Amino acid sequence: MSFNFDRRTFLKGAGAVGAASLLAACGEKSNNTGNGAAASGAAAPNSTGATPLKEFISFESGNRELESWNMLYTQKAEDANVVTNLWDGLLSFDRYGKVVPAIASSWEHNEDATVWTFHLRDDVDWVDCNGEVKAHLTSKDFLVGFEWVMNAIKNEANNTSMPNDTIVGAYEYYALTKEAGDAAADMTYEDMLAAGVGIEAPDDYTLVFTCPSACPYFDTVAAYNSFYPVAPALIEELGVDGFRSCDNTTMWYNGPYVVEEYIQGNTKSYIPNPNYYDAANVSRFERFTVTMISDGSISLQLYQNRELDEVDLGESNITTIQSDPSNEYNQQLCEKRAKKFSYCFIFNYDKKNTDGTPDENWNKAIANKAFRQCFSKGMVLNKFFARYNPINPLKCENDFFTMKGLCYTSDGTDYTNLVAREMGLDGEAYDGKTMKRLRANNGDITELKKQAMEELSAIGVTFPVHCSYYILAGSTSALDSATVLKQCFTDSFGDDFIVLDVNTFVSSTMKEVVAPKLQSFVHMGWGADFGDPINFLTQIIVHDDNAYYSCNMTNIAGIVNNGPASYQKDLVAAYEKFTDLVNEGRAIVDDTDARYAAFAKAEAYFLDENLIFPTVYDITWCLTHVNEYSKINAMYGPCNYKAVNWETSEEAYTTEQYDAFAAAFDAATQA
Repeated sequence: MSFNFDRRTFLKGAGAVGAASLLAACGEKSNNTGNGAAASGAAAPNSTGATPLKEFISFESGNRELESWNMLYTQKAEDANVVTNLWDGLLSFDRYGKVVPAIASSWEHNEDATVWTFHLRDDVDWVDCNGEVKAHLTSKDFLVGFEWVMNAIKNEANNTSMPNDTIVGAYEYYALTKEAGDAAADMTYEDMLAAGVGIEAPDDYTLVFTCPSACPYFDTVAAYNSFYPVAPALIEELGVDGFRSCDNTTMWYNGPYVVEEYIQGNTKSYIPNPNYYDAANVSRFERFTVTMISDGSISLQLYQNRELDEVDLGESNITTIQSDPSNEYNQQLCEKRAKKFSYCFIFNYDKKNTDGTPDENWNKAIANKAFRQCFSKGMVLNKFFARYNPINPLKCENDFFTMKGLCYTSDGTDYTNLVAREMGLDGEAYDGKTMKRLRANNGDITELKKQAMEELSAIGVTFPVHCSYYILAGSTSALDSATVLKQCFTDSFGDDFIVLDVNTFVSSTMKEVVAPKLQSFVHMGWGADFGDPINFLTQIIVHDDNAYYSCNMTNIAGIVNNGPASYQKDLVAAYEKFTDLVNEGRAIVDDTDARYAAFAKAEAYFLDENLIFPTVYDITWCLTHVNEYSKINAMYGPCNYKAVNWETSEEAYTTEQYDAFAAAFDAATQA
């Protein structure tokens, strides 16, 4: 069977706009002279023999609408998940997470991995939103893109942390532009080269990067946003402010798709870029649509109506389907791979009340080590895990700030196992019954709680301490999860110690909650940007303007810079010690095993101080028409949501098929 536009009734017509309408929407042209075969897309074959889908409708939650279309500027996954379909960089990844060519067709490094050379394709063009060619891409576009990122006025320090660490002279050039002030807006890549930054273009299709020390993982770094190209003519056309705030109608594309239509908060529809350089080798959908779902309770209905081709299932739906053998979806429950994010409670150490005054009760409490350690040594989250995975909830347990599978020692040991050894969790595996960190700590916080209450009462803290947690207003699923989390607080701590207060925001967590510092914590995940622990750990150190969590979420950076209150001195001392430990690890560049061991020591110290509280890995169940084991599966970089080479089926996949996909994938990765 086949599905046409009437399956998109929920999308308010967004998916019913054809390619010709796209051209009318973005410019005056009324026809497309690009490659017809590329424009039509080509579905990937199906290993089960089923008919693949020509069009696909995916989803995103309502609180994850993108805020920036600029790959160089954004540091948010919800932005990159969209733009990765529109904008290619040097490298990409395959379904096993292996680095593969994109605009760079090949690359190599010198003996000590300090100089990396990338050879570019000569057939890459930039197109506008109509799919019409605007410029040819050369190595100069990467020089211009890199200068943009490292220019403090142009890119406002976004995405500079990795270049600062891995490219000769990058930090110095950033400091130079910062000192130059507004005049930096007129600086160009020639100024960057003259300043001695370690990037050069010997010819139109060669790029050379020089690292300050051995960097054997640099290819994983080069796949990140910081190293993406931009057409010089586009910046000339839009100006600095215009390019920084470009949208789907003003940006230029070099990726597999262009945006057909965008309705903020509703849908995004992509159609194939008719001039995509790799069209002959990449399968794409004739149309790929992302529907924003403000309330997860309607997702299953949309899937049943075929207004979605995949749906993540919540706890109640999974339980209903699993418990009824006659349910039409009982044999179609598919367990997904863990998403590449390590989720944590990111504590706010400088919380404000809604009137802007300091919330001293919370700030004093969270600055206390015994209070914080009650989370790691006593917080029972099994019911919360079940919101993600009610069938195998303890598979979701996360005990680390970094992510499993990020990197490995020379003998194949996962880096997080090193952290586990430092924390006394080594050998504690998933047993399906008890959280391993609670088994290690015995889950008894009676004495720790008593200590915290005595120490805090002495400095004026009143109990229970109220903990402010914000969710999207009107979202039933968010409210259900928050209700379960509130019960976890009660079950773990009683109502006389810490109480979770559930509050709401209208549309943007960052603007409405985090910017005014109203939260006690945000529940947020960090995904690796490249294959080394430093990209996690530098987000939480102090004395670094690029430390995303420290500067934006925990607000510890401001406390350190402005001077701590008396009750915060031990807190600041812990952050200072952690930062020193991270810097010791960062200085080790000639022995990867020693480097990882030093980082593991730093991370274990951070977690023992409970400066952030790790919570879950997102392992959900779904109903789906796509084999997710055919998707890009990198632990780092922005490419995982690129909708290319997906294996799909007009008939929903079964549990049995997904088990076979998982087994084949595991066998391939362990071979």
